[in-house]
Amino acid sequence: MNILVTTDGSERSACILPHAAALARAVGARLVLGRVLDPRSDAAGVTAERLAAAVAEVRTRWDAELRTLLEVHDIDGEPRVIERRWGEDVPAAIHRAADELGAVLIAMASRGTGAIRHAVFGSVTMGVLGRADLPVMTLSGCPPVTPHEGPYHLLITSDGSPDARSVFPALAPLLVPGRVRVTLVEVVVMRALETEPEAKARALPGLEALRPRIPAGVEVAYHLPVVPPGAGIDTAIIEAAKELGADAIASATHGHSARRHLIAGSTALGVARLAPVPVILVKSAPVD
Repeated sequence: MNILVTTDGSERSACILPHAAALARAVGARLVLGRVLDPRSDAAGVTAERLAAAVAEVRTRWDAELRTLLEVHDIDGEPRVIERRWGEDVPAAIHRAADELGAVLIAMASRGTGAIRHAVFGSVTMGVLGRADLPVMTLSGCPPVTPHEGPYHLLITSDGSPDARSVFPALAPLLVPGRVRVTLVEVVVMRALETEPEAKARALPGLEALRPRIPAGVEVAYHLPVVPPGAGIDTAIIEAAKELGADAIASATHGHSARRHLIAGSTALGVARLAPVPVILVKSAPVD
């Protein structure tokens, strides 16, 4: 089982590496640290008789840099320089590498900086998410990994919709009994004249119905924050992650149009923008 982490060589892009390594260690996966090499742009400044020789020089240098980055973070992993092929963009090259590795997850920093760059996700991250047939771990900022004893704690969100169930098939390889524990979270919006206990009782059966979608032997808990109408669902999810000490949050994307950030719905964007832990996004798809 492999996890592919990507970097563009910048310091910020490496912030996801310790978080992805924590998940890899927890589930017994091999971590591969990759960087996409565009032969014509990345080798343009290298003096060589042939392009192939210039590319080989860059590849050798980048391989050494990736090995050093793994050593600096004390991570047991494999470096991989991914050469971009003719007609490929960077997201396509990343997906090809993930397919070649049989990766179960791609991890990358979000990198977005403004409305033009989709508020949270940079263009490469958006491209990877848009093509993704496997989970994509993203991270905003550069928070440290919080060490703790016990299994990796994954908070999986649900809003009760069929789309929300998309996360479970995609996450199944990572849900290793004894190594990962899950808290299923649904933020419940209180109805008129409804008490908080009544709101929780209304939503709990739907959350409990998701239990069979999680592999047997995985520890599962339920958490139902209750909020008033108009309150931020994303804020409630983030507060739940902090309160419960989650290592990561997993969510279906739900978005369907460019106006809704191509594939990331507003709640997913809010969580990814504010969460102090990685957010694992799974592209929504119909699930029985």
